[in-house]
Amino acid sequence: MRQEEGRPVPKMSRFDQRAVALVELRGTRTECDLFEEALADRGWPVLEKRGSTASVVTDRRFWYTIEARFPGSRINAVRGARERIELISDELQLDLNVEVADRVVRDPVDRPQWYAYARPVTHPHTVPLPRRVRWTERWNTWCAGTLGLRDTGRLITATSSSAAQNHASRPLPGIPPQPRRVAARRSGGATWSIPAGGGTRRRSRQQLSWLFVLVVVWCWSGARMADLGGGGFVSWGGFGLLALCLVPAGAAVIRRGFPQASEAEAFVGAGVLGAVGVGLGMNMVRAQPEVGSTSRGLAYLMAGFIVFNGIRLLVRQWSWRAVAPWLIPAILPIVLGFVPSIGVGLHASYLDAFDLNVEDADVPNVWQFIASVKFMAVMNLWLVALAGLGYMLHLHWLVRERWAGYAFLLGLSAALFLTGVWGRGLEPAGAAGRDAVAVAKSGRTPDPYFGIAPEWVCAHPIGKVEAIPVDGGEFVPTRPYLKVGDAGGTVVLWDAGKEQALKMPMSKLRIVPADKRPTSCA
Repeated sequence: MRQEEGRPVPKMSRFDQRAVALVELRGTRTECDLFEEALADRGWPVLEKRGSTASVVTDRRFWYTIEARFPGSRINAVRGARERIELISDELQLDLNVEVADRVVRDPVDRPQWYAYARPVTHPHTVPLPRRVRWTERWNTWCAGTLGLRDTGRLITATSSSAAQNHASRPLPGIPPQPRRVAARRSGGATWSIPAGGGTRRRSRQQLSWLFVLVVVWCWSGARMADLGGGGFVSWGGFGLLALCLVPAGAAVIRRGFPQASEAEAFVGAGVLGAVGVGLGMNMVRAQPEVGSTSRGLAYLMAGFIVFNGIRLLVRQWSWRAVAPWLIPAILPIVLGFVPSIGVGLHASYLDAFDLNVEDADVPNVWQFIASVKFMAVMNLWLVALAGLGYMLHLHWLVRERWAGYAFLLGLSAALFLTGVWGRGLEPAGAAGRDAVAVAKSGRTPDPYFGIAPEWVCAHPIGKVEAIPVDGGEFVPTRPYLKVGDAGGTVVLWDAGKEQALKMPMSKLRIVPADKRPTSCA
């Protein structure tokens, strides 16, 4: 590896991509030195250099074989390498062409594991032995080769039984010699055929990650099927078909991650994982009384993970120092301690439909925190744009960074921020309040909303009615009211007939709740 003196090569990550490129450069000796310095700054070694010597004035043609190293996906890695090399040419204003570019794959083969064990003593078959002795020898041989009762402790990785046998008896310096009768066995007596090429370590880990993603999607499909089960086959059949169509995808992932598995074994394994995921999703629905809450929660978790992963990929491409200014609006409420009060906007929009303020209803602290978390989540919807930038950089779709791209990112972030705050936060809260008013006018009980639980009550006065102070209208004891909330010793009773709210002291009333709207409170 070529390295300029005094310039340390950046540490290579196992997630980085490598691509070898043949570059044609036409320029002077000074331009060649600038190009080589730019390669050294990026830690890209020059594998070969061809061409005649050039002076400070005259131009010559040079061919460099370089190895480009950069983070990102293996998808479009060759295109990303070419554009990164051309970006150096644009910055230094060089006459440079990338003639050949190809991806370098350096991923160690994940060899099968073997274990060395001492063979039990057996007699030759030519000697007649009692049946009990023969059965004992067979039992000891099976236990040694399957259960590992006579393992020596040596671990072997080899692609064939002959190579494993050779390593099992091979002497190593500083290690006690192995027994004479030593052999190599597979884990648990496995008899899988060893593939010719074998899988790779990084690919095996990637396939396990994909299997986890498929199980989560199966779980979400099962939750949706259970939520829509009451509507018949037409309502949930599409999600069942989705879960069924993911079985071949799971089988393909298993075959890529475990080459020793046959096609039938891969399909059986994918079917079992799919059944477990769907069953787990259906079982999660039973524990939730609210219809659709489980599937919505799983969808939100998957969306949150996708956004988090996009930001993580953006940090890999840049650094925390470069990404931190973009994340300041998201962490500012947490740093300043606004989390308990930032969800007041939801309660205010909901109570506005009853012509009430936030001070008129006392909301429990737990529900205030939950509402704050929900409002912060929709307020940070602009992080989707930031995550999208991370995926674009990871897939090498945005190598040349320009001001127009950042301007578009700022505009999209602002649009998503407004959409989250108004379209997914305040407006749905106001719509929930208007729906609650409509439900109350029809005589039914509205659903609770983040700690505000309206209920029908009969309010009986303690003492004379004329002595009770009323703010907002006239109090009629025989009329049922909708109790919206209370705060500071004052109860808020909403009159569905006149559509007005009455604020009265709780100490002057005896409030009797009812499951549904009573006809009269006489």
